[in-house]
Amino acid sequence: MFFILSKILWYILNPFNIILLFLILGWILYLKKLKIGQTLVGSGLILIFLFGLSPIPNISMGSLENRISAGTLPDQIYGIIVLAGMVDMKVSRKELIELTEQSDRIIEGVILAKKHPEAKLIITGGSGSLEQSENLREADYLQKLAIILGIAKDRILIERNSRNTHEHAVELANLLPNKDNAHWVLITSAFHMPRAFACFRKAGIKVIPYPVDYKTKFGTQDALSISMLLPTLGNINRFNIALHEWLGLVVYRLLGYTDSVFPRAAQ
Repeated sequence: MFFILSKILWYILNPFNIILLFLILGWILYLKKLKIGQTLVGSGLILIFLFGLSPIPNISMGSLENRISAGTLPDQIYGIIVLAGMVDMKVSRKELIELTEQSDRIIEGVILAKKHPEAKLIITGGSGSLEQSENLREADYLQKLAIILGIAKDRILIERNSRNTHEHAVELANLLPNKDNAHWVLITSAFHMPRAFACFRKAGIKVIPYPVDYKTKFGTQDALSISMLLPTLGNINRFNIALHEWLGLVVYRLLGYTDSVFPRAAQ
């Protein structure tokens, strides 16, 4: 039930959808000579300007990405956990695996698996959509990709039922041995690492964070330029991702899926 409600809630709160609603409804009401139409159109344009500027998305995204840094890896690790969320399930078919911009997760997972031949490559994730096929899920595609990239099938463990971050952790807590020994590496996007790390810690799995797929610049702030004053769709998309993650952190804490709204790895 929570999974379905979360999809509905995000559809309502998604800034893209709010902006489109304001602009379309406002324009219709404006043509009908209603004053509220001007207000809605103006509000939509203000939101485009605010969310489309680089400082706001960069601050909201950067605070997530810089919260948990990569941990020091021991000489030997038990397994490399890769969280799904990088396969476009709508267009992937048969042997064609279409990856999204989060594909760094599986790429870095395979690279790390080749550096540590003693470790299992653990891929977790069914599908994040409301319609989840029983026949083929994201972990199945990623297993195929990992084998193509040179990882032996007997080194790969897949978990194909989970649909969100909380379920990733709960499902793996039932599968992994020695989960309280911190020799498990957790790979996910840097902006997603705080929530993922907190979920795995709540499930009793001690993991070493290994964030990838950064969206913001490292070390320095953007230099002042005229482009900072111009809104772009890329900035709005970055703000969308950050807002979704911040809402997820708050809701997961309220539901008891984590012990902290904004965790640190050292806690």
